Amino acid sequence: MRVNQVEKNELMKKILFVFHVSTIGGGSYCLLNILKSLDRTTVKPYVLLCENGPLVDEIKKLGIEVFFLKDMRMVPYNWSLLTKSALMNTYHINRSFKDFRKIVLDLGVDIVYINTMMLYPYLKQAKTLKKKTVIHIREHWPEGEHKWQRERAIKHIKKYADHIVAINTYSASMLEERANDVVVVYDWVDFSERYEPISLNKIFLEDVSKKKIYLFTGGMARIKGGYQVLKCFTEKIKGEDKRLLFLGYDMDRPTGGFNGFLKRFLFKLGYEINEMKIRQIVANDKRIKCIPATYKLVDIINQSYCMLSYFTKPHANLAMVECLILGTPVVAAWTEEADEYSQGASHVCFFEMNNMDSFAEAVLRMDEKLQDNNPKPAKELEVLFSRDYNVDNLNNLIEQI
Repeated sequence: MRVNQVEKNELMKKILFVFHVSTIGGGSYCLLNILKSLDRTTVKPYVLLCENGPLVDEIKKLGIEVFFLKDMRMVPYNWSLLTKSALMNTYHINRSFKDFRKIVLDLGVDIVYINTMMLYPYLKQAKTLKKKTVIHIREHWPEGEHKWQRERAIKHIKKYADHIVAINTYSASMLEERANDVVVVYDWVDFSERYEPISLNKIFLEDVSKKKIYLFTGGMARIKGGYQVLKCFTEKIKGEDKRLLFLGYDMDRPTGGFNGFLKRFLFKLGYEINEMKIRQIVANDKRIKCIPATYKLVDIINQSYCMLSYFTKPHANLAMVECLILGTPVVAAWTEEADEYSQGASHVCFFEMNNMDSFAEAVLRMDEKLQDNNPKPAKELEVLFSRDYNVDNLNNLIEQI
């Protein structure tokens, strides 16, 4: 007998994807890729975010409903829990539990899919409602750093996560006692909707066709090391033939209001205000231009001479993979993930993490290397980070739940 649409909808698995970021980049970009690739004949997805933002528009284009939990916060990643911001996050997390449980019950979902390790407190809340739980571990947390917080997070995941997805083999290794339950799903690279022609001449307000365009895509996030890249570029990467394109910040954005006044005031008193330091460097070096983050990066990457990456903490570096696949060289800090993600690509130079001198030396070393070789796209990475390979792994996991 033919199943009507109502019966079909009742048979579909309902999944609530939970994430705290509404900008497009990093984990939110990868969540968008997951949503695009679900088998919608068997799965009905919903998304729960903290606030509105560009990601919401992209999700709604897919015909997926988005809900908001304004007090949702993540536990600070590899950071002290005794800072003011960490304590405030803890307060908001606990205050959000009641509304979180109500949303889960009202939607009648079968599965709660937590899109980052650092939202692990919501696993327990879902389990108390007898829902199946999945957590997607995107973090690299070294064993010797903030041991108590790390162990607390891992114990929570082991106890309340029914299924575990890891972004790479290192992330998977943190859950070695449940190794059989961990599925490695790389955040795949899909350029199909990420191209639009972009004129670097218009951005730099000059003809840069014969200039060396260094690219930084990390924005203002401290973990991405934007300040360190700018400082190194302006102090050690000299030459009128060199330019730096800094993605993720709009210099035209007003810094008024009370918060802006407070930042400027504290900066003048000598306090380390990241945004003010970045604005000062950019204002004093005309070779640097900042533009807001953009989803359609392919043309910018193709026009770039080299990508500069300066993660201050180990982190999955998907931007490095994107550049290597397209044939754009990369300078990046060595970590287990970076080594895994590069797969021995010839057009990457590693440096010692958090070592500015090593970073500057690697940039110069790459410059010398490029004088003798024209980099070629890393075809071997296309397989490991292909959409089909990783989507199959993910859909197979969901089918088994």
